[in-house]
Amino acid sequence: EEEYLNKETEYSSAIYEIEIVDFAKNINDWQLGKMVECFQRPDFFDGAFAGKQIDDSTSLGFYFKMLNKVPNGKDFPSDTTIYINYTGRLLDLEIYDNGLMFDTSIMNVAKDNYIYDSSRTYEPAAIKWAEKHGEITMDGSSLVSGFTQTLWNMANCGPGTKAVGVFYSDLGYGYSGSGSIPAYAPLVFEIEIVDKPE
Repeated sequence: EEEYLNKETEYSSAIYEIEIVDFAKNINDWQLGKMVECFQRPDFFDGAFAGKQIDDSTSLGFYFKMLNKVPNGKDFPSDTTIYINYTGRLLDLEIYDNGLMFDTSIMNVAKDNYIYDSSRTYEPAAIKWAEKHGEITMDGSSLVSGFTQTLWNMANCGPGTKAVGVFYSDLGYGYSGSGSIPAYAPLVFEIEIVDKPE
């Protein structure tokens, strides 16, 4: 270290100490294992996923739990617009019981979790229903597959219904991540169907 610093003439020089704390031979298996670890915690959505195992997923890497259900009587027809409030979290429970929040449509929740952005409008998001879950859009934009699968499982529900979708990065932002979402990050979305805003 001393010899390196003596020879270095640039002000940008740096020495990093690196500690490997975990490794994975298969990143998807590692993510699935982390998800199941979270499900065993009684504070994770008040135990809603308690006992879930890797092979209990609705589809590979996707877990869904209805927190409460308000029946709608029928599935939403294609081109229907519904409105939702949502929160998105990283599945990182070292500090936060339900994961570190990175996005929400609710202003007070954003402020409480230190992610408030004054340049943004906080209001229920408009969801345009479609023939397939992969074609569902939010405020005109496409969505990651795990989010649309969560919505798809709420197809015959009315305002007041809440559900949680937990999914690995293949159904989220994959190897590239997005903004504050790192690569290979399992995600958690809590969604509530609400009435159309006034």
